Amino acid sequence: MGLWDDEIPKEKFQKEKGEYCEICNRAEKWMELFKCPMCHKYFCEKCRLHMGGKDFCGEHCANEFFWGGEDGEDE
Repeated sequence: MGLWDDEIPKEKFQKEKGEYCEICNRAEKWMELFKCPMCHKYFCEKCRLHMGGKDFCGEHCANEFFWGGEDGEDE
């Protein structure tokens, strides 16, 4: 028989991608996570930035998605 969730020692608990917010490192048993369409990080409701009908992990990814990055054509 294995240990129940609340019996697992904290130092042995290994979080895997998709089980916690990669922005604020928050992890709860019942939490909704979103996946950034740009960097593919998982993030929680508190860290979510909603722009243009999509959810992003932050302002940088939202701006990159809609406005693109520097192409180096300024020369």
